[in-house]
Amino acid sequence: MTQIETQPKSLYYAIALNVWEYFSYYGMRALLVLYLTQKLLFTDNHAYALYGAYTALVYVTPIIGGAIADRYLGYYWATFLGAATMVAGHLVLGLDGGGLYFGLALIICGYGLFKTNVSCLLGATYSREHTKRDSGFALMYVGGNIGSFISPILCAWAAQTWGWHYGFLLAAIGMAIGLVIFMTGRKHFVAGNDPQWRALKEKGLLSIKVLPITVLLIALAAVFFSFALYYLFAGWILLACVIVSLYFLFFLFIKLDGKDKRSLLAICFFMIFGLIFWAFDQQGGSSISLFIERNVIRDFNGFTIPAAAFQSINPFAILIGGVIMSYVWYWLIKAGVRLSALFKITFGLLFLTFGFFMIMMGAKIAATTDGHASMMWVVVGMAVIGFAELFVDPVALSEITRLNPGGSVGFLAGLYMLITGSIANYAAAEIATLTSVETVKTAGDFLVKSASNYYNVFGAITKVSAIACIVLIIISLVMYFVRKQKI
Repeated sequence: MTQIETQPKSLYYAIALNVWEYFSYYGMRALLVLYLTQKLLFTDNHAYALYGAYTALVYVTPIIGGAIADRYLGYYWATFLGAATMVAGHLVLGLDGGGLYFGLALIICGYGLFKTNVSCLLGATYSREHTKRDSGFALMYVGGNIGSFISPILCAWAAQTWGWHYGFLLAAIGMAIGLVIFMTGRKHFVAGNDPQWRALKEKGLLSIKVLPITVLLIALAAVFFSFALYYLFAGWILLACVIVSLYFLFFLFIKLDGKDKRSLLAICFFMIFGLIFWAFDQQGGSSISLFIERNVIRDFNGFTIPAAAFQSINPFAILIGGVIMSYVWYWLIKAGVRLSALFKITFGLLFLTFGFFMIMMGAKIAATTDGHASMMWVVVGMAVIGFAELFVDPVALSEITRLNPGGSVGFLAGLYMLITGSIANYAAAEIATLTSVETVKTAGDFLVKSASNYYNVFGAITKVSAIACIVLIIISLVMYFVRKQKI
C-alpha cells in the first residue's frame, strides 16, 4: 500500500511568515506615495522618483541576498535576519521624525536577505520526489496574497484614523508577529540549511564574532542605499546590474547549441513583453494611487474609503481569479486543449489593456466634468489588471524552468526578476511622472488638469498595451502556421 505524503510542518511556519511579510510590505507600499505627497509635501515628480528608486532596489537585492545565504549564512539565518531588518525598517518609518530614507534602506536590505531565501528554506525541507512540493509553494503564494489583501485596508485605516506613522507602525507589528511565529518553528527548519560561515556554525548568531560583523554590514549597506534613495542614483545601480547581466547572457548564448539558443531567444522574448506588462501594471502604487486620491469619489454610505485601501483590489482579484483559472486550466487539459505560453501572455496583455481602458474612461469623465469620477471605473479596472497578472509571471517563470537552456535556470530566473521587477518599476516611475500636475489657480482647475493628465497617460498606456497584444497575436498565428507546415 502506497503511503500518502503529508506536508512538512515547516510549511505552516513559512506560510505564516509570508502572510505577515506581504502584510508589511504591501501595507507600507500602499501608503508611501500618498505619504510623500500629502504629509512631506513632495512634488509628484519627486514622490514618483523616490517610489521608483525604492521599488527598483527592492528587486535588485535578493540576488545579493541569495548569494550571501548560499556562501555564509544559510537559508534560515538569512531569512531571520532579513525579517528582523524589515521590522527595524518599518519601525524607523513609524517614528515621527526624519528616518524616511534610512527606514526604506533597511527594508531594501531586509527584503534582499528574505525574499528568495524563504523559498529556498522551504524547498530544503522537501525531498526532490515529494508529491506535495508544488502544492506547498502554491499555498505559500496564496497566503502571501491574503496578507497583501488585508494590509492596505488596515494600514490605510490606521493612517487615516491616527496618523501616517501609525500605518507604518502597523506594518512593523505585522512583520514582527510573523518573525515571532517563524522563530517558534525553528526546529522544523533543519535539513539543508546549515550556515557555511564557520563562526556562525560553531557559536551561533549571538557570538561575539558573528553578531557585530553582521549588524555592521547590514548598517553599511543601509547607509549606501539611503544615499542611493536621497540622491536618486538607483538608475546607475540598475545600469551596472544590466551591463553585467548582459555580459553573462551573451557568453551563455554563444556556448549553446541551436535548440538551446532558440529556447534562450524565446525566454528573452518573454522578458521584453514582461517588462512592458509590469511597467504599466506598477502604476497601481503610484499614478493610479494619486488619481484615486484626487479625482475619484470615495464616499460609501457616509464613509470615505482611504485611497490606499484600493490597493487591496489587486490581490483580491488574484486570489479569486487564481481559483477560477485553476479550474479553467484543469478543464482545458481534460478536454485536450493546451494553450501555449505565448497565447497565455497575450491574454495577460489583453486584460491589462481592458483594465487601463476602464481607468482611462474614469479619468476622461473627470476631465470633462468637475474633476471627479465614480470609483467603479477604478475598482473594475484594477480588478481586471490584477487578474491579468495570472497570465504573465507564473507562465513566464514556468517556461524558463521548462526550457532551461544550458542548465542556467537560476541565472535566467534572476534576470527575469531584474528586468520585470527592478527595471519595470524604475520605468513605471518614469511613466508616472508624465501625470504630474503643475501649480494652478484654483482647486477646481487643479482637479480638471490632473484628470486630463491621467487621461492622456492612461490612454497612451492602453494604446501601447493594445499594440503589444496585437503583435503577440500575429506572432502566435505565424508560429501556429509554421508548426502546421512542419507537420
